[in-house]
Amino acid sequence: MLSRGICMITPEDIKKLAELARIHLTEKEEKSLEKDLKSILSYVEKLKEVDVSGVHEMTHAVAAKNVFRGDEPGEEDDGTLLTEQFPEEERGYLKVKGVFERD
Repeated sequence: MLSRGICMITPEDIKKLAELARIHLTEKEEKSLEKDLKSILSYVEKLKEVDVSGVHEMTHAVAAKNVFRGDEPGEEDDGTLLTEQFPEEERGYLKVKGVFERD
């Protein structure tokens, strides 16, 4: 599709892209998209000319750091703290206020 040259996008290329994306484009939208893509790809070509030999590779624009606490073993909670907060218990189950009405 773009093997003819990065900025040589044809109307057929736009039609194929629309088909692959499963979208319908009007003729006006196709022409607009062709113009926009040519502009974008032209800019990408300019970026390829930039000398980045002294720039370190990075995966994020800002340094990522872990903000979570470490996973350290602690006292095991057997759930009694939670069950003690319920007002009622019935046959080993925690009883809560009903949410459905019976007809």
